[in-house]
Amino acid sequence: MNSLTGLNPEQREAVEFVDRPSLIFAGAGSGKTKVLTHKIAFLIEKKIVAPRNILAVTFTNKAANELCSRVENFIGKKVYSINIGTFHSICARILRIEISHLNYSRHFTIYDEKDQLSLLKKVIDSFSIILEGVKPRSILSKISLLKNRMIEPEDFKPREWVLLDKQVKILYPLYQKALKNAEAVDFDDLLILPLKIFEKYPEVLQKYRKRFQYILVDEYQDTNRPQFLLMYKLGSEHKNVCVVGDDDQSIYGWRGADVENILKFDSVFTNCRIFKLEQNYRSTNNILKAASSVVSNNITRADKKLWSDKKDGDLLVKIVADNEYDEAARIASHIRYEILHSKRNFKDFTILYRTNAQTRVLEEILRRNNIVYTIVGGVKFYERKEVKNILAYLHVFSNPKDDINLMRIINFPPRGIGKATQNVLENFAKSKNVSLFEALVHIDFLELGTRAANAVKNFYQLIQHSQKLRKSISFEEWSRVMIDKLEIRRYYKEIGGEEARQRLANVDELLNDISDFCKNTKKPTLEGYLENVALSTDIDVWEDQKNAVSLMTLHSAKGLEFPVVFICGLNQGLLPLQHDLLGKQEDEKRTEEERRLFYVGLTRAKEKVFLSTAQRRRRAGETVHSPESIFISEIPENLIESSRFLEGVVSSKRATGKGKWTFDVIESEIDQGVTKTKRPKPGLLVSHKIFGIGKILEVNGMGKNAKLKIHFKNFGKKTIIARFVQVY
Repeated sequence: MNSLTGLNPEQREAVEFVDRPSLIFAGAGSGKTKVLTHKIAFLIEKKIVAPRNILAVTFTNKAANELCSRVENFIGKKVYSINIGTFHSICARILRIEISHLNYSRHFTIYDEKDQLSLLKKVIDSFSIILEGVKPRSILSKISLLKNRMIEPEDFKPREWVLLDKQVKILYPLYQKALKNAEAVDFDDLLILPLKIFEKYPEVLQKYRKRFQYILVDEYQDTNRPQFLLMYKLGSEHKNVCVVGDDDQSIYGWRGADVENILKFDSVFTNCRIFKLEQNYRSTNNILKAASSVVSNNITRADKKLWSDKKDGDLLVKIVADNEYDEAARIASHIRYEILHSKRNFKDFTILYRTNAQTRVLEEILRRNNIVYTIVGGVKFYERKEVKNILAYLHVFSNPKDDINLMRIINFPPRGIGKATQNVLENFAKSKNVSLFEALVHIDFLELGTRAANAVKNFYQLIQHSQKLRKSISFEEWSRVMIDKLEIRRYYKEIGGEEARQRLANVDELLNDISDFCKNTKKPTLEGYLENVALSTDIDVWEDQKNAVSLMTLHSAKGLEFPVVFICGLNQGLLPLQHDLLGKQEDEKRTEEERRLFYVGLTRAKEKVFLSTAQRRRRAGETVHSPESIFISEIPENLIESSRFLEGVVSSKRATGKGKWTFDVIESEIDQGVTKTKRPKPGLLVSHKIFGIGKILEVNGMGKNAKLKIHFKNFGKKTIIARFVQVY
């Protein structure tokens, strides 16, 4: 396939330009992945650079895999030699080769958020530090922000009046030392450590400059300082750098991303050529007009305007609800209506929200309406207890100094190493300043009973045996042998019951996952697999083919598209989210980012957008008045219509004596167009297009507007207007 086939003039010009640095402003839905794919294919097809000398950086594994797949379709073969991956995965590969320069083992462990939290709590306990109301998670977030800004522990200057800063000043260096002792790195270290190596060892930097002769970076608007420096150090000499992004979709400032990286790219790489992709292939013109009108209120942005050759399409629909329950009910009502009248499936819808806390009410209402949904950001496969335990074994087999994971599995399955024995081992390790694994070697010098001592020896021998065995057989075969040797299957079979069966199924699924990894990787290794797991995100494991309404945060929706999008919680303080204790300048920056986040939500929609707001919301247990979001007012009135639904599918409500909510169904606007053949009476059967067959229990009123209380076999009791059912 020709690398220039199927491109519009602007896309083609951007693909063909390879003479000097280039910046491609790619608006939402303008085909940036297509441009990246074609540009890589063009570089290979014209033999401008060898595949192994191309570096393409994306922001998610899902995007990297998609890019890989598309390039393979072009060149007709696997692209093992092209370096395609996220910043974190590319850096992890570099560190596996070069980290010994910093006196780390190449078998280092990558700690996820839970591992980091466990390590920090261990540090806090070890040094008897009193937090005075500061949460460990807040400390980790602050440490992460400092790392993203390239601030070392010794350089951090705490604000004296901020208690969090004082705690971070104490714990940041201790946490970093604990990571080093465990031969572990966190996600931020993956980016920072290669920079330290490049700084101390210029010959290493030169090696990778020579290796990566053409660099492409996707989603450049969301790069932080370490990512900018990595790209700059690798590309500043040959200047064969192409970055793609959209400043209007820069939404990660809260974790260190700097929109100025893309806005000032042409001043860093002088003689840069700028391209603008403004034709949108996703959304209708009304959606684009609304989105452009909103984001144009930002001051910090490049000038551009999306357009589409599609029709204007439907107006955006504004839903004004009484409270969050009514809001969720109206959303459910519109979903049912769209399914009934527009022949849509559940998977055509997404409900986007600003915070995860908003899902509780949404889930309750969707369940009551038998609307199938899935949550992006729920309990991920790799975080399930039985899976996490096996992964902990794999981490320890790779890096025995990993105390956090070793403690997780030292008595799983139960092997007679109880809490008292664990305390003896931990105290010994602390007194000798060694790892827990090293403490296992000295078991004869510890005051342990014979049974406990034997259990510890057997555990130590298990780890040693696993390390020897992995040198003689393939990773896939080794993983199956070791999981059998751990007797985890036998453990769950002996427990019995449905929960144990589910956990057993997840153990088997993990083996399938390892098998898939081995099939799709040129040289599969234990460390490579663990990296793949550690760097996976919610979007990477999202089942986009599942027929279910997708619930996710606006941040998670980045890069996705749906026929119908609901953006809920459009109230001041929620979207835009309220940030306390910010100065005026910082507050304005945050508001601009919140506006960009809303813009991202709008531009996920292909055909239809619903915007919902509630007049009252519950906060900290109290019901308060909730003003409408300023973002709604930034959309021209001629692009919005009010929802015609007077009440939601489950919006009729009453407080029970116990203070809980009960729900009936009153469909005031959904006309199913059913012709009645009988007058409704108690005892007669009816048919409803959504709820199926039911029996009339009560009739209130007369004629087509009578309210019928009906019992449906699979849905229970519902109250429905007579004109919406067929009476038999």
